[in-house]
Amino acid sequence: MNADMGTLALTVSMLIAGAAMVTAIASWRMNRPGLFTASRRLMYGFMVTVSLGVVALLMALMQNDFSVAYVASYSERALPTGFKFAALWAGQEGSLLLWAWLLAVIGMVVAIGQRKATGAEPAVMLSAVAGVCAFFAAMLVFAADPFKTLPTPAADGHGLNPLLQHPSMILHPPMLFIGYAGFTVPFAMLIGAMVTGRADDAWVGATRRWLLVSWLFLSIGILLGAQWAYEELGWGGYWAWDPVENASLLPWLTGTAVLHTIGMQRFAGVFKKTNALLLAGTFILCIFATYLTRSGVIQSVHAFGESLIGTFFLVFLLVTTLGSIAMMIWRWKLLKSASLEKLGVKGQAFAMAVALLVLMTIITAVGTIFPLISSVVTNPINVGPEFYNTVVGPIGMLLLAVMAAGPLLRTEADGGNRLRRSARIPGIAAAIVVVVCITLGITITWALAAAAITAFAVLAVLADLLGRYRIEAGRDRSVTMLSIIDKAHFRYGGQLVHLGMIMILVGVIGSSLFNHRDTFKLRAGQIGHIGRYTMKFNGLAEQREGNFTAVQAHVDVFDGGRSYTLHPQMRFYDKAQDSHSEVALHSTLGEDLYITIAGWDDGGKLVALQAIVNPLVGWIWIGGITLVAGGVLSLLPRLIRQRKSATESASSSGGATPAPAKLAEVSR
Repeated sequence: MNADMGTLALTVSMLIAGAAMVTAIASWRMNRPGLFTASRRLMYGFMVTVSLGVVALLMALMQNDFSVAYVASYSERALPTGFKFAALWAGQEGSLLLWAWLLAVIGMVVAIGQRKATGAEPAVMLSAVAGVCAFFAAMLVFAADPFKTLPTPAADGHGLNPLLQHPSMILHPPMLFIGYAGFTVPFAMLIGAMVTGRADDAWVGATRRWLLVSWLFLSIGILLGAQWAYEELGWGGYWAWDPVENASLLPWLTGTAVLHTIGMQRFAGVFKKTNALLLAGTFILCIFATYLTRSGVIQSVHAFGESLIGTFFLVFLLVTTLGSIAMMIWRWKLLKSASLEKLGVKGQAFAMAVALLVLMTIITAVGTIFPLISSVVTNPINVGPEFYNTVVGPIGMLLLAVMAAGPLLRTEADGGNRLRRSARIPGIAAAIVVVVCITLGITITWALAAAAITAFAVLAVLADLLGRYRIEAGRDRSVTMLSIIDKAHFRYGGQLVHLGMIMILVGVIGSSLFNHRDTFKLRAGQIGHIGRYTMKFNGLAEQREGNFTAVQAHVDVFDGGRSYTLHPQMRFYDKAQDSHSEVALHSTLGEDLYITIAGWDDGGKLVALQAIVNPLVGWIWIGGITLVAGGVLSLLPRLIRQRKSATESASSSGGATPAPAKLAEVSR
């Protein structure tokens, strides 16, 4: 019953999305507004039918319907309810169904937003969104059917991969897919503007908002993935430059770049060609990321095996890429930009930041697919973390240095001189911090550079806020710091994002350069020492949970005058052949103590415990929260009711007040 309903729903959704695409184009070419209304309503229908498909698969999972092959592959009777829900996107077919549903939600939002729109551009834009929806629906019908049935229903399922039975995996894939799906809309807006020959820049305002929302969800997804890797894989790290990790990073890098330049186009008419390339490139990289994950062309702990799905994505990737290139060539003259010189040092810094982000994207992409490239002439050669740390690391550090100076950059003609003056105090603070670090015995170049960038960035933000406060308070004594921030959410939200990135940098440098680890073979009552910690092993105990049996170590930890107990586990899942190590973790702002069971001997009387001390890892997660908070702040409307200043009052009463310079908005 569930399978029949799901199959019918997806088949109808494919037809509806195709019809929506055709009617939207027809409404433009035939100048029939009624057809555009029909196209919008068809997008509502697509949302309904795909939702029915999602409900059908979810019901099959919750009801243990093992006649459905997908349910038998990714669930079991004893699987906890939360993970049965997560099993919806644990496999290829289910995750693509989730992506199609998210596209349906986004398509419905776009259709609602266009309910009063007329003309060619909204029709082309809606057609592009519907076309992407139709592709995913067709793939679900012909290559990734989640409702295939078994000739004989299984008595029980194979169960969910133990690595995926972690709370982060309930949210990590949906966050990534919201980001991927969200980037469809800016791409569709670009197509609408290019196909209809729009020469003005008003359309990029709505684009920036969609970009920011998509980028924000993609950031959350990447951070949750890093946390999952840290807590679940048991190796003490959070980013291994794995091909699938890299795949999600690629659209994040280009999305970050275009977020910085799209506003410049709106207010100053610059970066037009750059933005067109980045908007198209970001969407294409989302498809490329999914192709890498699902085609089986690369090996990864995250990747799926070879299937027809890879062929579908490859064809779609080629069509989208070649179509985008053709569109750019066709409309290249429309993308003529104003001179970047009018933005002064701020424009130069933005151009440098974009160049660095694009360079990081290219290097990461080449490194990711290098096994495929090298296999043409020799055996596949994998590119390891050492390559990325050596090549991408310095570029990233330089990018963060440029970012740290962001609050001090101005568009005025004397912006360079103003930057030199305003950078004195942050520069002195950075130098003092470096001297203090050297005095404390920290001499590693990367650590000193990170310390200098951190000090400079924090002081630059404070200098910008205080400078703005002095200007505003001089005009109106009722001005507070909150009201200043409220007037420029995007500016100060962006600065909060930058501070979050600085915190992440601190965590990465601290945990990468100063971590230490050791393995101890202990019997009950024996102790081991690592750093300032003393660990006392008190034996093993076996306990039964819902779908696994855990062998748990009892480890007392003494840290100066404090003590606590950690319980690392080795889990044996009913439906898995291999054991799975579960980390015991104690986190502080200063460092993490990370313990896993490496094995045991002599009937469990002799146990090997691996202990890792990771300094400053907590700042990665704090920085991630700060980054997300900055993104949310950038999206908020003005919250505080602004009192009219004397100048504004004079203007409203007929006084002559000069209009603010257009470029002043760029500084926000």
